[in-house]
Order: sequence, then C-alpha cells, then structure tokens
Amino acid sequence: MPSGNDRRSDSGTGGRGRRRRDVLRLLGATGVAGLAGCSGGGGSDETTSEPSVRGTYVSATSVDAQSLNWLTIADATSGTFITRTLDGTWAITPDREIFPLWADYSTDDGRVYEIELRDNLEWGAGYGQMTAEDWVYMIRNVFQAQPNWSGYPDADAWFRTNPESGEREPIPVEQTGTRTFEIRLFDVDPSFPFKPVLWRQQCIPKGILEKYVPDQDTEGLQQDEELNTLAYTGNLGPYSFDSWERSARYTVTRNEDYYLRDVDDVPERFLEAPYFDEKVYRVINEESTRLGALESGEVDSAGVPPDKATRFENLPNVNLNVSPQPYARIIVYNMRSNGWEPFRSTAVRRALGFAVNKETLVSNVLRGYGEVAQTMQPEWSQWYDDSRVEEFGVGDRYGPEETRSRLESALSDTEYAYDGERLVDGSGEQVSLSIYYDSGQSTEGTTAEFIAQEFRENAGIDVQPEAVASSTFQSNYVQTSPPEGTDPEWSVSTFNGGPRDVATSAEPWDMSINLQFNTYPFTPASSKGFFEKRGGINFYGYYPDADIAGLYEQASATTDEQRRLELFGEAFGLISQEQPFGFLTMPSSVSGYADDVRGYDEEFNTVWDAQTWYFA
Repeated sequence: MPSGNDRRSDSGTGGRGRRRRDVLRLLGATGVAGLAGCSGGGGSDETTSEPSVRGTYVSATSVDAQSLNWLTIADATSGTFITRTLDGTWAITPDREIFPLWADYSTDDGRVYEIELRDNLEWGAGYGQMTAEDWVYMIRNVFQAQPNWSGYPDADAWFRTNPESGEREPIPVEQTGTRTFEIRLFDVDPSFPFKPVLWRQQCIPKGILEKYVPDQDTEGLQQDEELNTLAYTGNLGPYSFDSWERSARYTVTRNEDYYLRDVDDVPERFLEAPYFDEKVYRVINEESTRLGALESGEVDSAGVPPDKATRFENLPNVNLNVSPQPYARIIVYNMRSNGWEPFRSTAVRRALGFAVNKETLVSNVLRGYGEVAQTMQPEWSQWYDDSRVEEFGVGDRYGPEETRSRLESALSDTEYAYDGERLVDGSGEQVSLSIYYDSGQSTEGTTAEFIAQEFRENAGIDVQPEAVASSTFQSNYVQTSPPEGTDPEWSVSTFNGGPRDVATSAEPWDMSINLQFNTYPFTPASSKGFFEKRGGINFYGYYPDADIAGLYEQASATTDEQRRLELFGEAFGLISQEQPFGFLTMPSSVSGYADDVRGYDEEFNTVWDAQTWYFA
C-alpha cells in the first residue's frame, strides 16, 4: 500500500481524534502486520505511476452472492458485492487505526459513544440526506426488535444479557442531533468501535423500513425492490449498482458523486477514487476455468488455492500475493437433533480432536500456506496464550490409539462401541457420518477426503464427503427453524431459530467445512456469539460447559491491558479444551493479481482501501 505522505492527517477530527487515541491506549493496541510477522511489498511498491481513472477491473469468484439485501446475509460474497456501493461507518487500517468513512466516533469514558455522520451523505431513490434518525430507527425497530422479525443475523450484538435476571436487554441508543446519536453501553468497552457491530456497519433509510416495521412484514422487507437493487445507495459508495446476472456476473459502475471526493480529512489518493470505470465480478464455479482466466488475463484477480500457488509464482503477467487472514478452517459438528447426537459430548469432540493430523494438512494440502489452528485465535495474535491452549492433532496428541481409547471411554454409557477397528451402533452397523464441503473449492474437497481417511483409520468411523453449492448449503443446512406451527421457547436469528431439539436445518447433516469462521484478531470478543447457546450464528447447536461468553464480556469491559490478556487467554484456553469445533488450520490468503494492478500489499486486511486501487 502507498505510504509516506499518504498517512491520514488529523485535520477535521478535533477532539474525537484525541479521544480515539485514548481508546487505543486502553486497548494496548499494536500493529497487526507486526504481529503477523509480515513485511511490506506487493503491487503498490513496484511503481511510482500516478493513479488515473480507467478500465474495467474484473474479479473471479467461485460462488455467487445470496442476496443484495444486507439485512438477511451472512456470506462473504454478498457482503463484497454490497460494500462496493455502501462504505459503512468506518474502516480499520492494517495498523489498527480507525479510518472514518460515513462517520466518526467520540467517547470520554469508553462506555458512551457518540457517532457523528458526515454532512454530505445522500441516499438514492429520493430519500434525501442520511441522518441520525435513520440509524436510530433501524437499530431500535430492526436490530433490537423482539422477536427478530427481519432475521438480521447480528441482532444479538445489540443486546446484553442482564447478569442478575438473565434477560436480554437492548443497548440504549438515542438521537442527539440531526447527524449525531449516542450508543450507551451498560459497561465500559474500549474495543467497541473495532467490533463488527459498528465497523463497516451499513444503514437503510427510515423511509424504506417504516413500510414494514409496523406489521413486522418479513416477506415484504426481504422482497423490497429498492433494497434488492441497491437503489437507495446514492453517493454512499465508490460504485453504483448496474446489473446482476445470477450465477454469472455482478457489475457496478464508478459513482460520479462519491462523497469521499468532497471531504478534506482523507489522503490525497481518495480524492479522485475510485479509479476503475467499472468493476465486474464473474462467477466461475469451476476452479480450473477460474485459474485459467487469471493466467490468460481474462480476469484481473482471483483467489488461488494453495496447492496451485506454484503455478503462478513465476508468471510474468500475474503477481502472487500472500497475506495473513483471520478465518479458521474448522470442522463444524451438527449438535442439533438432525445431526449425530454424540457430538453434544465434550469428551467425544475432544477424542475426535486426536484423529486428524493438522501438520499434514498444512504441509500437504495447503502446501505450507497456513498454520495449524488450535483455538479461536491465530497463534500470532497477542491474545493467544500457549500456556493455556490445549493442542490436538499434532505430535503425540495424534493417532489411532490416542483417538480410540478416548472415544471408547467417552461413549461407554451409550449404544456405541468398538467392534474390532470399527465404531458401531447398537445394531452392529459401522457409524457413518456425512461431511459437507463447497463444490466450487477443490482444496475443501481434498481436505474433506483427508478428514474422511483420518476418521476411518484413527476413529473407525466411516465418513462420506458430500459436495454442495454454497447457496444450497446456506439455505438447506445453515438456516434453522422450528417445525411449522411450533412456538419455540426462544429464537435468535435465521441461523439460530431456537433450541437444538426444536429448530433444525431443512436437511440433516453431521459435519461440514463449508464455512470458515472469523477469529477477529482486532477484537476477539466479537466471536462471542459462536460460543453462546443463543448466539446469532449458532446454527450447529453448541451448548458450552463453561461460561466462555462471560469471560469475553469481562475482557471487553476491563481497561487493564494485562487483565484483558489474561481473560482472553483463559477463554481461548477453554475453547481449545471444549473443542466446540474441530479446529484445523489458519490458511493464508493467496491471491493472484494482473501485473498492472496496484494497491494491495502483503499485510493483514489489505483490502481496507480497495476503492483507491488502480491500473498502472
């Protein structure tokens, strides 16, 4: 990335800048790139050419988006498509600094946060200026609606659980001016601005939402034409929606009214952004076709599977970029009533942790482009305490004897037992489980086959890999709901529709590796919902033994840096011990770019300023 005179100036931030640095001090913030052991480099340092507006940037993706209505999505492709037209509140740089986009924040105490919107934000479709009223109405009537009638998957982040009554309480939000509103947390949380609850948070005009809020019209909201065509995005993003051909391509065009070109507190490179006339995302499911398009120059960027990286290392027309990323590759166990019931046992999950050789996965499947994963943080994170993390699947913590002895003990009071080398059920039939993977990702297929082999040889369990399209997996296996006519005790979101014995997915499944989970190295407490019975993304029905969420909350609330490190260290130690997932690897992000693309770098979160990338 550009450096030197491209540093963001402090002009225009006033007192907010001082108080933001106070928050960083309380967090004990350090540069993520340093933590990752990454050095600078890549496309942006190889040329001194000045950016100019020209050309069509074409990116290849293996899967299509689910929707352009961001209230209902949880997949990365949909988020990417939408964010091209909606910037959101602010970005976080690789140096862990807040970079205001639509808004900035201020706080005196780390508990009450005032959000101030820029004065030049305009909705499209005749909805006028973006105001604080839009935000407060959306938060109160959609995010904090009970029940969660919109199905918004991150609604849980806008509540806290009362420690005395156990009741969920909405976080108070108040409008304080035309362009300002306050978020009044119940406890001090210096990391709050860095959490996804506000980081890149988007908004919808009150004029759209008020058509559906009074009757809690879920279907109407999901089908709203202005939401599904991004007609309301106005000047709020670098590009404007042009067209979406399902399963083929998504096209956006340069937004001539982009608000960042009319502000004075951003680096010079933003003042003419974006620098592409058009951005096109081509959906190419077949990996060989996708990589062939990158090699031939049909596309300007594509993700490169680790086992194919050497093919691109010496190509003159493609630059290979390797950077750390926050997503853990895990085996998700289905603990709901349409999965394998023994997964509910911590002892069973721990036993299975000995079955898969993670080091072989990294060396043979990822070709060294990644690290072993043991808990919900990468080992390079400052929050990772190796004295607390229990290791599985490495060294003498791997193998058939280690797996079978523990699994036999864990299942001793059930119908399951070993018949020779096979694990059988009460009828004497070998236990056979499914494991799903993304049909568009060959590395996932190889990983699934390897897991199946390891389970068979080390646990005596037959595992059948099943390829499924990303869209099908999310609709049929991730979304959960109770049977029609059933009123569950509670329901949190589209992905956690109620208790695990009541709400299930449309199709049964046992294990999956389709989704990689974000470990949030910036704000590790953001993964709390993965480890809560009523967590918004808990589609797998995990009920923790220990109060992991409570440790997260304590860590978030303390301003003592050492105490925060201890609490997170304890939480990630407990997660490794309970094995809610089968932690496998932390793959590196490996991408190929046409040799004339500039702007990316070999650092964590390198895409934060993608609107300033350009052709040399």
